[in-house]
Amino acid sequence: MPRDLEKQANTETNGAVAAEAVRAALEKIVSSDAFGKAERPGRFLRHLVETALRGDPHVLKESVIGTDVFDRPASWDPRLDPIVRQEAARLRKRLANYYANAGSTDEVQIDLPVGSYVPVFSRRFTDAPAIAVAPPPIRRRARWPLVAAGVLCLAFVAGAWRILTRHESGTSIAVLPFTNLSADPGDRYFSDGLTDEITDALARVRTLRVIARSSSFQFRGKNADVREVGRILNVTNVLEGSVERSGDHVKIIAHLERASDGALVWSNTYERKTSDLFAVQSELAAGIAGGLKIAIGAAPARHAPSVEAHDLVMKGRYGLQQGTVASVAQAEADFQHAIDLDPQYSEAYLGAGTAAYNRAGATGIYVRTEDEHVRAERYFRKALELDPDLPVARAALARLAMQYEWDWGTAEREIQLALAGPPNASAEYSYAMFLLFHGRFAEADLHLRRYQDLDPFSTATMMNVASARNLEGRFAEAREISQKVAAAYPSLLMAKQLIGLTYIEEGHPDLALADLEPLKNNIPFAPFREAMARARAGQREQALNLIRPYEDKYPDTGVSMQWFALVYAFMEDQANTMKWLERSADRHEWGALGIAVGPNAVWLRNSPEFRALVKRIGLEQ
Repeated sequence: MPRDLEKQANTETNGAVAAEAVRAALEKIVSSDAFGKAERPGRFLRHLVETALRGDPHVLKESVIGTDVFDRPASWDPRLDPIVRQEAARLRKRLANYYANAGSTDEVQIDLPVGSYVPVFSRRFTDAPAIAVAPPPIRRRARWPLVAAGVLCLAFVAGAWRILTRHESGTSIAVLPFTNLSADPGDRYFSDGLTDEITDALARVRTLRVIARSSSFQFRGKNADVREVGRILNVTNVLEGSVERSGDHVKIIAHLERASDGALVWSNTYERKTSDLFAVQSELAAGIAGGLKIAIGAAPARHAPSVEAHDLVMKGRYGLQQGTVASVAQAEADFQHAIDLDPQYSEAYLGAGTAAYNRAGATGIYVRTEDEHVRAERYFRKALELDPDLPVARAALARLAMQYEWDWGTAEREIQLALAGPPNASAEYSYAMFLLFHGRFAEADLHLRRYQDLDPFSTATMMNVASARNLEGRFAEAREISQKVAAAYPSLLMAKQLIGLTYIEEGHPDLALADLEPLKNNIPFAPFREAMARARAGQREQALNLIRPYEDKYPDTGVSMQWFALVYAFMEDQANTMKWLERSADRHEWGALGIAVGPNAVWLRNSPEFRALVKRIGLEQ
C-alpha cells in the first residue's frame, strides 16, 4: 500500500474508520459463534475486507471472487454457478446475526450492501456516516452514480410529500424487478411477469403493504443499496431476485432483505419445470410471508392456468407496460388467446379488460369508443366472477360506472369492496376522484395520500395527483409537481401541458405562452393551449382562429370537447362554454365529471343551464 494511502486508512478523518480498527473488528467477527468453525464465510469476509483496505475495490466483482476465494476455474460461468451470490447472501445473514447478538455493543460495524461486494465500515452509536475505507468515498461512488437521473429526480419529488404519505406502521415490502439471466434477452417479459405475479400474490396479504409495480420498477438495472430503496419507497423490506429459463426448466433465486440495515431475512432457490411455475409462485409468497413472520391464513384455492395461457398472460402484461397503441392492442390479443385456451383463468380476463380500458390512454386523447367501454366492463365482470378478490377490477368498474353511467351509488359500492381488501393504489385513487367530484376535498386528500404511499414513484401517480390538485384550485402545488416530473422526464408532454394550464388559471397567460413557444412543434394540439392563453389574455380573435379548424370538423374534431369548453370559459363566453360542456357530457369524457367543482367554471355556477347539467350528471350538491 502506498505510504499516503496507508496513512489515510489508519487515520480516522471525516467519519472514516481506521484500518487497524476495522481489522480488529474483523478478527472478533470471524472468531464469533455466528461464524463458528466454518472456514468459508470467514475466508470470504477476510478477503473482502483486506481487498477494500488495500484500496482495490474494483476487483471485488463476482467473476474475480469466484476464482480467488472459491477456487473456481478461469472458465467458470457465474450465471451457471451462483456460488458467490449465494455465499454473499449467507454472509450478510451471519453478519446480521452477529450484530444482533455477540456484536450488539461493538463500536465498529462491517456491512456488505446488497448488490455489491465492497464492504462498508462505520462507527456505531454515532451520527457519523458509514463509509468505506481506502479510499473513503467508495461507498457513495459505488452506489449513486449507478442510479439513473430519473430515479434521483423522482426521489426528490417523492420526498416533497413523504411527510404526508408516511405509512403509520406495519410491515411493508417492495418487489424489485427480477433480473433476467436467460440466454435470450427476449425472455424479459417472463422475468417481468414473474415479478408482477409475486407482487400480486403478496398484495393479497391484508397485513402487508406492497409497493405498486410502477414504483418498484423504477429501480430496474440500478445498483441502489437496499437501504436507499427502503428509504425512498418507505418500506421495511425489499425482495430481489433473478430468473433463468432454459427450455422447459426455470431457475428462480430470491432474496428478502431488511431495509433498515440490509440484513438478509430469507432466501431460497427454486429449480423446476416451467409447468410448475404457478405452484412455485405460491411457495415463494408463502416463504416470504414466513420470513416476515406474518400470517397469510388459509388462501382460497386458485385456478392453476395452463402453461400456454400463463405464458400469454405474461406477454400481455409486458405489452401493457410498453403503453403504445400497437403494444396495448397486441396485449389484448394475447389475453384473449389465453382466455380461449383457458376460459377459467381470471387474470386473463383482468388483463384483457385493462387493455381495452387503456387503449384510449395509448392514443393520448383518453376517449373510449362504446365498444372499448363495453368490452372492458365485460372482461372485468367475468374476472370478478371467477375471482372476487381482484381490487383492480372493482376499481376499474367503479370508474366505468362514474364515467359512462353516472351511477355514483354503484361506483361507491365497488370502491368500498375494493378498499375492504388489502391496500391497493388503484382503489385509493378511484375513491379519491369520487370524493373530489363530489366536492369532499378533505376526505379525498386522505385517499390521495394513501395512493401516493402505495405508488410514490410512478409518473402516472404524480400526474394524477397534480391533476387532482389543479381540480381543487391548488394551482401552485399542481405546477410544482408537474415541473419536477417534467425535469425528470423531459419527453413527458402531459406535465408540460399542465404547467401551462396552471399559469393560465392563475391569470398569467404570458408565462404560459413563454413556456409554450419552444414546445409548439412537439406538443400535440398545441393550438388549444395557446388558444386558452390568448383567451385569458383577452385576445379573443387570435384564440378563435386557433381552434376554428378543429371546431369546423365537429363532431369528428379529433380532440376532447372539454378543450373547447376551456377556451370559451377563459373568454367567459357562457353560451359556447355551455355548448361544449354539454357535448363533453354527451360524449362521457372523464373531464366532464369535474364540472361541479372545477375552478374554471366558477362564474357559471349560478346559471340554470349549468345547474341542470350538474344535476344531469348526478353531482348536484
